[in-house]
Amino acid sequence: MATIIKTKRISINDTGRNLVLSKEAEQAINDHWKKLLEVHPWLFNGPVYSTVKMENNDGEVSLECELSDYANYQCGQVNDLGHYACKNTYAGGILKSTDGKFFVSLNGTGSENKGKIQFIGGVIDPDDRDDNGNLDPVKAALREFEEEAGSAIRDSIVSTGDTYLITDEKKYGIQTVFYSSMDSEKILSAFDAFKNSSDNTEIARIISFGKDNIDGLKEYSDRQDIGVIDLLTTLIGKEN
Repeated sequence: MATIIKTKRISINDTGRNLVLSKEAEQAINDHWKKLLEVHPWLFNGPVYSTVKMENNDGEVSLECELSDYANYQCGQVNDLGHYACKNTYAGGILKSTDGKFFVSLNGTGSENKGKIQFIGGVIDPDDRDDNGNLDPVKAALREFEEEAGSAIRDSIVSTGDTYLITDEKKYGIQTVFYSSMDSEKILSAFDAFKNSSDNTEIARIISFGKDNIDGLKEYSDRQDIGVIDLLTTLIGKEN
């Protein structure tokens, strides 16, 4: 069960420490990663921030994070690593078009979760920081938008809306509503142009939902990242 928190402000404290593992946990992670690579050889074991402490004071949210990696996170999805598990902290969002459509992504063949809908985004990198040196989820999301949907869509973003923290206590997703200067037809055209010029197969396509096709969300009830359908339903319900 996912918890969705509409945030007034969110801060991420990088402790500068690495998540400490026991020898048993490290061995389990390495064994699982080897098996995962046999099925998905393109996966990359990059850095991932793990939330070790969260505080929420009426929407004023702070996360304390230590550095781990993607192999730990993947292992923890299927094995009980206890407090050694990486609680993936990632950022992304929903793109809203000028004609009131909300866009998310559909995973493609380059993802280990093919066919699942999720927010456009990914892990927060150590370099995703604001001018004060703090980890910045919006900067991370905008970088991911360009990597996953192309520079034209990234450059069409003119403003940001509300930010939500979505967690099941195994991972922590920071999702922001981004407003595009393009209508839904132009967004789809821009994404197609990006796909045709890119070898990125992580996203098959981007798909949109609005009042006219909100029932289509039911198709993905068993194929979604945490909170996608609930947040989309809430946002669409607020539309006039």
